Amino acid sequence: MQQLVKQLLATEQAMNANFIERQAEIRAIMLALIAKKNILLIGPPGVAKSSVIQQFIDAFSDVNTFTRLISPTTQPDELFGSAKFDRLKEGVIERNIDGQLPTAHFAFLDEIFKSTSDLLNGLLKIMNEHQFENGTAVLKTPLFTLIGASNEFPEEDDLAALYDRFLIRREVASLKTPDALLSMLSSSTTAVDVPPISLAQLRSLQQLVTTVTIPAAILEQLVAIHFRLKEQGIPVSDRRTKQCLVLLQAQALLSGRMQVVTNDLLVLEDALWIEADDRVIVNEIIHEYVLTPLDHAFEKAEAFYGNVMESVKRFKTAPDFAYKAYTEYASEAYNDWQAVKVEIEELLDTTEQRQRFEALEEEVEQALTKVLL
Repeated sequence: MQQLVKQLLATEQAMNANFIERQAEIRAIMLALIAKKNILLIGPPGVAKSSVIQQFIDAFSDVNTFTRLISPTTQPDELFGSAKFDRLKEGVIERNIDGQLPTAHFAFLDEIFKSTSDLLNGLLKIMNEHQFENGTAVLKTPLFTLIGASNEFPEEDDLAALYDRFLIRREVASLKTPDALLSMLSSSTTAVDVPPISLAQLRSLQQLVTTVTIPAAILEQLVAIHFRLKEQGIPVSDRRTKQCLVLLQAQALLSGRMQVVTNDLLVLEDALWIEADDRVIVNEIIHEYVLTPLDHAFEKAEAFYGNVMESVKRFKTAPDFAYKAYTEYASEAYNDWQAVKVEIEELLDTTEQRQRFEALEEEVEQALTKVLL
């Protein structure tokens, strides 16, 4: 077990070295692969969605892959194979599926929400039941994972079922900081070699995932999260919540454990939201069950630091008549920080926690100095 996981993590590490701020997306695809679930990457053009996915395709050594850019004019033949002429004469649509989606272990459909109704029935059955109706036969497909990518969310009602087939949904954002963009611009064009991923390796890991233990306490937390989300108007289905179990198992395995722990629940942040606006609520509810009181206190302190830095920028460009508001804010900010400090200091227990707090304290107080001067 350890060697298999170590090999996959080496592949993940190499992939991470080839991209800036795409560790979460790479981990999400790894989880989808070993959990045998579908994943959607959604975000604006130019954020490396396709490049990250192509890196996986290039890393596969003996895995059947299928890639297609979907457009409103894409025909079923382009995904499922051309119809056999001799069978058409008999009134039966039987397709030549070799090398097409029905024979793939791993598929990537770019701009997937441009799919038309002609494609949807075949896609839905392959993604959900792993079956394909070919002529008079129903074939079992070998698909592990289908990755969809899109620049926008689906708007048409007939795409709702397709959207629902993606257990993992990951919004891919532009680089968040000037340092990240600078790193990308100055990085070498020579990619780090990525260790290959074999079919045997994937199958062994997929089998191992099913043997990871989920304690009763974790199940109780998941049930509590499920009903808290429903109370907030987020309609998570019973089926989706059940499918989340294998994600928890996959996350535990990639963390080198054969038992799920509370922290693994964080992986569900990409599985339990429906609309984009749900994400904040989903994350807050999951964090309630995952984070300790100290974690929550640190989150509060880090948010406070961010607010102070934003205020420094805002007041620097403010007109002179805003001076009174500025001094009032400075006084309130100082008092608020003292209260946050007391809360954290009461919870500190280990040397590591104290070192983390001291580093954050230094940053906050430097920012406050800029406000107070």
